[in-house]
Amino acid sequence: MSTITAKDLTHEFPRSPLEELGGLPWLPRLIDKVRALQAGTLGGYTAFPCGGDRHFLGVVGVDADQLKALIDSGAGDDEIAQWVNAHATPGLAERLGTWREQALAPVSGEYRDYLVGALSELKAANPDLDTTRVDNFTRLICLEEGYPCPGL
Repeated sequence: MSTITAKDLTHEFPRSPLEELGGLPWLPRLIDKVRALQAGTLGGYTAFPCGGDRHFLGVVGVDADQLKALIDSGAGDDEIAQWVNAHATPGLAERLGTWREQALAPVSGEYRDYLVGALSELKAANPDLDTTRVDNFTRLICLEEGYPCPGL
């Protein structure tokens, strides 16, 4: 097994929430954050499992502790993706289709209130950012970290 270098999330971003690995969105970002946590370079990111991680794990149907242990063992990206696909609950393709749709759908209710607060903080820290088209957390992350995203 080759040595995996963790990203230093105090100076760079984890991969985009829309980037896929083995057909799995969010997984590359989750991997980057778990590796950074282990390396002590997580910075201001929420430790695994954050809300997005928990949502992804629920969609895929794998155990958070088992996945973290695999990542912590030094497994490579492809090995991790293969493991997740092999251990996912049946019907994963359909659930991922729904996840992809929801990832770009406007949020509502209590989540909308939380998004409005997060947008206010982002705008205060970066007054030049155009936040007017941000209506969900995926777009918020992409805008904040400079990733392309449909609708931005």
